[in-house]
Amino acid sequence: MVTRRPPRMLPGSDPLVIHKIFIPIYLCMAVVSLGLAMALAALDAREGQSWHLPWPIVQWALTTPLGILAMTLVGGLVGGLSSVVAAAAILGGQFAYAVDVTELPPMAWPAASPWRRPGGPTRGEYRLGRGRRERVLSLLALALALLLVLGFVAALVAAGWYGIAHVPGCGRSGCPPSSGLAIPPMFLGLASSWLSLNWWIRHVERRCGIWFRVLYFTCYIRRPGVTADAAATALARYTRGGGRPALRRTLVAELALVPFLLMTTGLYLLGAWLPTQWIPN
Repeated sequence: MVTRRPPRMLPGSDPLVIHKIFIPIYLCMAVVSLGLAMALAALDAREGQSWHLPWPIVQWALTTPLGILAMTLVGGLVGGLSSVVAAAAILGGQFAYAVDVTELPPMAWPAASPWRRPGGPTRGEYRLGRGRRERVLSLLALALALLLVLGFVAALVAAGWYGIAHVPGCGRSGCPPSSGLAIPPMFLGLASSWLSLNWWIRHVERRCGIWFRVLYFTCYIRRPGVTADAAATALARYTRGGGRPALRRTLVAELALVPFLLMTTGLYLLGAWLPTQWIPN
């Protein structure tokens, strides 16, 4: 029988313990927001008899519980797949600093941060790289990452401003249907991303026969019956971009999350624009 979780008496701390906090929170938010959205969709379906959109498929997605559920599931799928690719990009390089501490007492374990270890890289080298060319590339990666974040924030602000400035009016047919288009997919996507990240790290542990024991995944303990060479060889298969500075790995991870960010931003934009498109019957 394969042990999926580290034994409680294992020295050190489980780096995934924080997941036990965020996963239930996002799952609860996803369930509550989905339930409210489906209830509002059922109410809007009655009011929607006096209103219609030029696009029947969009109206189905906005005014039926099944449509809301379908959009939410798509958001969870996109968030989960994007987070697995992002985790492989950023943690794959982090695994290059992992040290086998199976036969060492906890007091003799190396520091979790690679830049605090004797002979290791400095904090600047860890984040930016060695040499002028590496540092310039890392700074360019940081600038691009910041531009992406600012672009998404600007799009969200623009969507909110448009929604405030173009509030649809109510007429003889009542008020047009409205719903939080992006909220359920966003929360389910966040929950799915944490679940996928947790699954991927546990998958690496099972395939390599190890348990990670510190916050930065830089120390591990071998499972019973696993040799040091076998664990190191197996972990090497998941080590990607080990010599790549942390800032550049972060950019790759952010690019992997772009589909989820684009979906969330697009839903916010649609949620602000579509209420102005309802046509009285």
